[in-house]
Amino acid sequence: MRGLAVALAFVTFSVPAAAGQTGGKGRVAFLDGHKLVVLDLATGRRTVALAHAPPGPIRWSGDGKLLSDGGRVVGGPALPTDRLVWAPSGETAAYERQDGTVVVWSPGRSRTAVPGPWGATSLAWGPNGALALGRYVCHVPCGIPLHQEVWIWQDGSLRRVAGPLRGVVRPVVAGFTGDGRVLWWADIQGSASLSADGLTLYANRTRIGRTLVFPDYVVRCGSHLALAAGGDRYATLGKRILLDGRDVSRDGSRSWVSPSCNPTASSLVAAASRSREESRFGAEHRAIWQVLPTRRQLTRPPPGRTDEDPTVLANGSILFVRTKQSARKVNGEWVTTTRGVLELLAHGKLQRIASLSFSASDSNAMWLNYSGH
Repeated sequence: MRGLAVALAFVTFSVPAAAGQTGGKGRVAFLDGHKLVVLDLATGRRTVALAHAPPGPIRWSGDGKLLSDGGRVVGGPALPTDRLVWAPSGETAAYERQDGTVVVWSPGRSRTAVPGPWGATSLAWGPNGALALGRYVCHVPCGIPLHQEVWIWQDGSLRRVAGPLRGVVRPVVAGFTGDGRVLWWADIQGSASLSADGLTLYANRTRIGRTLVFPDYVVRCGSHLALAAGGDRYATLGKRILLDGRDVSRDGSRSWVSPSCNPTASSLVAAASRSREESRFGAEHRAIWQVLPTRRQLTRPPPGRTDEDPTVLANGSILFVRTKQSARKVNGEWVTTTRGVLELLAHGKLQRIASLSFSASDSNAMWLNYSGH
């Protein structure tokens, strides 16, 4: 079984079948097949924003007025990238061109933050216009790469916050802490195999913990930081939720992933399954749990379905996807279909928001259920 690999998100929220995020006025954007749909949660009105949409990632601008899918801005330009990273406020985005140049874009204006030869490998926005950049310069034959560092670009100036790193370490920027430090993973030797078993996460030069390298495993909650911590590439084995370094899941019989919380971290939820190596990916059977203020199970998915990627909304309700995968052979090639229901949990009651589905062949690079994630 395979699931969608592209990071598609509701706020900090990614789902196997489709995705989006809540906008500033109670809207949700998601993929349904190859259509990008915007749904108003208050009225139930459903609008097709793009009839032929690329497979994400889907993001709202910081002010919730602009929506992007991959490098396409709805009602605006198609920028030369497959991913836009929006600043937390306003209508400013950053992206990396194919030659490595990092561009800062807003309607009617674009400028170069760093040129391609500088060596940017990853980027993430922080507060007050701070843009974190991982740097790694390797000329073949490479040996020890040059400039293995983490930088902050702000108002046209660059400031190094970590490095030069010893050995061969490719920094992968993940975001910012509440106090303005850059979160980044140390990708040892740029090895996909080593990365699959989890990497050490740092805040500037301080070691934070070890996580799998997924955006929904590292979540900022105002001034707090929540992690789905633990090595081993199986997402269904031995993961726990750390809040500011403290284990708040406190139950080793389950594997806890995809934390989400309010800005004070007084309310924190996660998805959890029994802790084991699954024999067949696509059958994870997770449920949504409240972790804080007290631990209790919130959903009970029926057999064959799994509840994934919860997001705590401002009013305390929880948005998540209940999904199921199936596969069939078409002209000798396996095609996997993921069908999901976008659910809203409020006051103990479930409300179906939308049904959605996405299909792709196994030869399509978009598809991968990576060891249960």
